[in-house]
Amino acid sequence: MKDSIYDTDLHILVATRGFTVAENRSYCVVQAQKNGSEYLMFIDDDMVFPEDTLETLLTHKKDVVGVNSYSRCLPPSSTVGLMDKEGKYMHPDHHTEWEMQVPNHMFKAYFVGAGVMLIDMKVFDRIGKPYFEFVYGEEGMVLHGEDGTFCEKVRKAGMDIWCDGTLEVGHLGEYEYKRPEKGYELFSEK
Repeated sequence: MKDSIYDTDLHILVATRGFTVAENRSYCVVQAQKNGSEYLMFIDDDMVFPEDTLETLLTHKKDVVGVNSYSRCLPPSSTVGLMDKEGKYMHPDHHTEWEMQVPNHMFKAYFVGAGVMLIDMKVFDRIGKPYFEFVYGEEGMVLHGEDGTFCEKVRKAGMDIWCDGTLEVGHLGEYEYKRPEKGYELFSEK
């Protein structure tokens, strides 16, 4: 790896194939493989992030590292799945608001959203195709998004998912969805 991203060849790729986000992401993987890329960074077109995000994520030297972003919904809902000390998923319905606070530092996560995610290309050799896919329930509703199933495959292949909770990331919609301000009641019953 080079000393700086400015010493590195960067290639910008826009997914031009695929009907779903899962197919778009898989298409990008194949293009990055053809290009001989070392890393693939997904940045969705509705994300707002610091200008040094790529360089920051590269310095961690992790197989998969993402950020703490929020879904476009109210109340704010993080796209990071936290895990307990045994490596099991912490479901928000079974934990307190305090336990579900996303740390403001680098940490292992159960999953991270792919809206801003850096992946070492070696990961794709270990998980196999399809890299990204939706999981549907009996009624045809999506149970797990493409980024969640990707993270599950990464964990099953023996690799870790990381989150850099220090980066301030916004998700554009009706307004910019991001980490709630201090004092905001995340799971308020009001």
